[in-house]
Amino acid sequence: MSGTDKSKNHHWWPVGLQSYWTDKVGDVSWIEPSGKKGRKRAANRQIGFKIHGHTLFKGTSWEHRFEREFDIDNEIHDIVIALRKLKPLGYSLIDYVQLVKLKLKKATDWRDYCKYYDLDEKIHRDLLLLIYSLLIRSPANRSRFASYPEMLGLPPNEEIGKINMSQRYNIAKKLCKTGSTTNQYVVLLRSPIKKFIFGDGSLDWLTGGLVANRISGRALISLTPYLCVYLCTPMAMRSSPNCASLFAPPWMVDWVNEITQIYSQDKLFFLGEPPTLTEAFRAAKFLEHKKRTDALIEMLDKVAGIETRRRLFGFDAVRHV
Repeated sequence: MSGTDKSKNHHWWPVGLQSYWTDKVGDVSWIEPSGKKGRKRAANRQIGFKIHGHTLFKGTSWEHRFEREFDIDNEIHDIVIALRKLKPLGYSLIDYVQLVKLKLKKATDWRDYCKYYDLDEKIHRDLLLLIYSLLIRSPANRSRFASYPEMLGLPPNEEIGKINMSQRYNIAKKLCKTGSTTNQYVVLLRSPIKKFIFGDGSLDWLTGGLVANRISGRALISLTPYLCVYLCTPMAMRSSPNCASLFAPPWMVDWVNEITQIYSQDKLFFLGEPPTLTEAFRAAKFLEHKKRTDALIEMLDKVAGIETRRRLFGFDAVRHV
């Protein structure tokens, strides 16, 4: 979050999160659809921002800044530290032996590979609000909000987009702070070697439900190169546990990164080696699944205790852009 309300550089990617993506010299790297790469010093606060991105103008005499509403940015390090403590199987000798035994089985149930936790309520609410904040102020949603006038045959309007963004976030903030936290399940994907990427868009099947003032849907978003969060809202679930932590194998990290490329348009941020660009990202458009289904999402849903009809009837999910 900006240190002063008078700043015109409003970050859609919080500086606190950017710090986890810096290399040894303090640079954050990205790649564009053309394959062009770039990097900047994170400390200069010139990454993942939009000038007056959170300022509403009316003529020349009135304006309203809502940058300070994203004060959840101040909790980022506490959130990441808390999530890191929720370790997956494999950190102790007993866990390692259990994993070895599981690998000898023919059938694979990812629930067996998870370690389960109850999220502290404050961390739960803060994580939920952070996810909403990242999704709502992302360039992908900003573009979507600004295009609403097109439904009436009018051109896109950035100011209308910012009004929509502000309204959605205020609804989300109220729900996250005072609403119920039941029927919300978090799956933490940890990858100590293969790295996740972050884009200017993420899988967001969550913020659309805010029009009904409720928390419902799914979201998949990378917080650090080694930590990705999946949030879903089962129709019914036990009150405990509400969080699963697992080691994501390299193929799963690649799959998550492919999904991130679908929803991103201009930039993919990475640490280390740049990702191999997919056809979806090279299109340089904010794309999405034709249907809200994906075999990886169904796999993570199963960890959360959700069984889809598609799986029950033996059909495979197909990914589309």
